[in-house]
Amino acid sequence: MAESGSWQTLVDGGESGEIVLAVDFDTTGRPEARFSDLVANLQTDFGVWESSPPPGGGARARTGADYIAHWAEPLAAERPKIKAVLGFCAGSVYAAALVERIASWQQERPLLVIFDPEVSAAQTLMWQYHKVVGFMASVISDEDVATARKAGAELHDRTPEIGALKDGLIALIREIGEPAFTRVGLDEARREELFSVFESFLCYLAAAADIDPLDLWHDAVAFSSASPLSGLRAMRAAGVGGERLAVSREIEIDVEHGVMLADKELAAAVSALLNG
Repeated sequence: MAESGSWQTLVDGGESGEIVLAVDFDTTGRPEARFSDLVANLQTDFGVWESSPPPGGGARARTGADYIAHWAEPLAAERPKIKAVLGFCAGSVYAAALVERIASWQQERPLLVIFDPEVSAAQTLMWQYHKVVGFMASVISDEDVATARKAGAELHDRTPEIGALKDGLIALIREIGEPAFTRVGLDEARREELFSVFESFLCYLAAAADIDPLDLWHDAVAFSSASPLSGLRAMRAAGVGGERLAVSREIEIDVEHGVMLADKELAAAVSALLNG
């Protein structure tokens, strides 16, 4: 399955032959802990496969259905026994949809486990855009930073549709980043790598907005970090989903969002859940 282009093996399974799927957007240099950190602390006998993005970094996968098909089709062909599907942040949206798809051919419904789940919205994309502008602040002037932030805000105001907003933000980052990265000596290949990661991530976030996960999360076990601007805490504060925002069980972990997947107490709780 690791050779399918849809999943990569984080850990080989043991005698049980069962698999845990993990859905996340993982990339070199990301500051947050990742599922590989969680897996390093798990005490289970299951294999763990992590999602890989569609070819071209998601540029040709325009909808949430495209992403689900990319991940589900090789699973449907091979039919491994799937114990659980894990999702981190926006990956929790895709994880919920994958559980539904897998349940269509597997008699035992996989467990859904989500970590600081979030739904994708225009503001989600804007947050990522501003993070990238902040990253470039060391190589562009304060005036250019202010201009970039204003241009992003104006684009957001006139572009309510999330797909068009995504395309506009990708174009803006290239417009700002090309001269900035050239000035500091980044060659074309490295510049393109950085732009491609940003484009791929925005495609992943924008496509997740096609899927309404709220009812699907009702059967989930959710782990919530201590960060007030992340996960269920942030969604409740913003009034997202109203009474529809509910999970079967919520486990609060007293760590910040960015390091939660590396927390050993969280890993112990996940292990107990999977082994139960």
